[in-house]
Amino acid sequence: MLAKDIMTSPVTTIDEGHNVRQAIEIVNASKIGAVPVVDAEGRLTGIVTEGDLVRRVASSWTRRSVPHTRDRADALADYVKARSWRVKDVMSSPVISATLTSAASQLAELLLAHDVKHLPVVESGSLVGIISRRDLMRALVEIPKDCTATGDDAVATAVRSRLEAELELMPATVKAAVVDGVVTLTGEVETELEREAVRVATESVRGVVGVENRITIAYHMVSRFRS
Repeated sequence: MLAKDIMTSPVTTIDEGHNVRQAIEIVNASKIGAVPVVDAEGRLTGIVTEGDLVRRVASSWTRRSVPHTRDRADALADYVKARSWRVKDVMSSPVISATLTSAASQLAELLLAHDVKHLPVVESGSLVGIISRRDLMRALVEIPKDCTATGDDAVATAVRSRLEAELELMPATVKAAVVDGVVTLTGEVETELEREAVRVATESVRGVVGVENRITIAYHMVSRFRS
């Protein structure tokens, strides 16, 4: 599943020079939780999130001076972001974005790695959509059944491929037999944690309806000789 299959489109945007109050109205009306900021050519230049807006509103109730200290430059930058009513001053920039062909796994990695909740989708420099964490979770739950491996042989192949690709466990080490979607795992691994990792990897394969884990732990006896 790709970004183009998940994103919300079209997206309501706002200009850099607009008022923060307009951004608040757009976020409340769209229920997306963020509004992308574009320039006169429609190029993405920033994003205003609910967090940005909450911080801006909260700052209206507090008044603190900016001291002449070594950190005055940073304090002044914070002052501008906290006090300005112009979108350009409040928005988050640069923006972490995705492309139309970004895979769901890549989208998840971007959201987590950069600790953001929204990913604008850009094509040829222009904004074409936006994806939220909620959009991604909903899409993963609603993947159509025809995207699922069908038949026990297909599921077994998918399991073996997953174990090899993600855990570097070859079919000779861990075997997977599938009957009516239930996978029986046999073989031998080094640790209990590795045994659990095999189970988790198997359960994550679409088409698997159950897992019977018969993998055993290889306990290596080490003899120690005292002189």
